[in-house]
Amino acid sequence: MNYRKITLLVFLGIIVLAALDNRFAAYSAAAVFLAWFLLSWYGIFNIKSQFIGKTYWRGNGSKKEIALTFDDGPHEPYTTRILDILKKYNIKATFFLVGKNIEKHPEIVKRIWEEGHAIGNHTYNHRRFFYTLFPAIREDILKCQGLIKNITGINTSLFRQPLGMRNPSIVKIVEDLNMHMIGWTLRTYDGTDQNPQRIVRRALNRITNGAILVMHDGCDKGKCSKSGTVAALPIILDALTKDGYKFVTVSELLDINPVILDAPLTLPSPLGGEDKGEGVRRLHR
Repeated sequence: MNYRKITLLVFLGIIVLAALDNRFAAYSAAAVFLAWFLLSWYGIFNIKSQFIGKTYWRGNGSKKEIALTFDDGPHEPYTTRILDILKKYNIKATFFLVGKNIEKHPEIVKRIWEEGHAIGNHTYNHRRFFYTLFPAIREDILKCQGLIKNITGINTSLFRQPLGMRNPSIVKIVEDLNMHMIGWTLRTYDGTDQNPQRIVRRALNRITNGAILVMHDGCDKGKCSKSGTVAALPIILDALTKDGYKFVTVSELLDINPVILDAPLTLPSPLGGEDKGEGVRRLHR
């Protein structure tokens, strides 16, 4: 049963209890509402919760595999430096790109794709969708989707919500677009902390089989340095590789299709007008 049906039943139950017009019914209605409210907030702020809607946050725990992901790029010169490191180690990662940064560095997006990395949608503006109206959310996602398709030729099915805070509107849009909501198992918190030692410690101390690890090659506001991420990355890759972990893309880890096959989708074109995407064969990136 999905969240919308649960919510409908909860409020129908509250109406019935309120109609009974006695103290026990009133307390019961309040308790039902409080339970629904707390579960909803837990679902919004806990990326591992499935109450609001399906979110992938880890892979198969029986396989010693990890999906390394980067958010908020592309952002130069740091994305290029990260790509150079990944190429040296022959490791494929998944990049969740912000549309406004794609517009600044389309050549870097092209390189990410051509070197075999996976690309996901991280919205156009990286806005805090929790308080954003439904039409604006959809437009923001589709604008980024159009930019990615213009460069790579594919409609990515991989979507990561900025900050991981979801609400029922976002989940419904992602479902309607046949996309997958991708969360994480652990974070290095390099979005705010660029101390290389702490980044390394956070990445290595809680790593598990099937983990989705979040790092950042960019930022959502203005200029920022990712020198700490760049410095920490080789240390993390060395340690995990020596420990026997294999790095794969998110779609490989989760065994999901990384592209939308139910096209055509009508996407906002970066050059204006509309772009009708065609179905793409299964690509395991």
